[in-house]
Amino acid sequence: MRSRTRLSAWCALAAASLASMTLSTEARVRSGWAPLPLGCAPSPSPAHVAETTAWIGRGSSSIPEARAPAAAPAAPPAAAPSAWELAGQLASFQPVTGRARSQHFTGEMEAEVRINAAAAPYPQLGPDRVLPSGAALVEFHYRAGASEPDTLLAMVKRPAGYDPDGGNWEYLVLTPQGTSTHRGALPLCKRCHADAPHDHLFGGPR
Repeated sequence: MRSRTRLSAWCALAAASLASMTLSTEARVRSGWAPLPLGCAPSPSPAHVAETTAWIGRGSSSIPEARAPAAAPAAPPAAAPSAWELAGQLASFQPVTGRARSQHFTGEMEAEVRINAAAAPYPQLGPDRVLPSGAALVEFHYRAGASEPDTLLAMVKRPAGYDPDGGNWEYLVLTPQGTSTHRGALPLCKRCHADAPHDHLFGGPR
């Protein structure tokens, strides 16, 4: 059983509604891997998207505590929603974890991780093994007791050179239908996953 790695304090602060999930070293060793944060991003549900997703693409190392004054520069607009090129393959992705509490969003959602064939080494991934280009992992998030997912968070390994210091991972926030609302080397996701022990990956939710 591999020990968990502490999520960065910066990423925890970035998700304003996320309760502190930091555990002691002894607790991490006893419990195993930490829940897999596939992307540090707020829920893209219609009621909250305008308020909670504007900061995803920011490269700043700090998160404002209050709404910026009118004179401050506006956050960059989110990219227009578009169909994810792997959306049609989601039905073939295999679950590799059970459904358990997720550390994303407010910590009140349940999640399970599903992967494509290229990501098959993921459940047994060690510190010296990396996933190949084309590997994709998707964390399906559900409201408590719901049978249909509310939000999907994904990671896709891109060819060498895509984002070398981020392990060449692309992060995506998706609707259940596979439409991407945010994607790229998203700064907040990248910062969180810099703390992961296995190719920018944590273990699955348990």
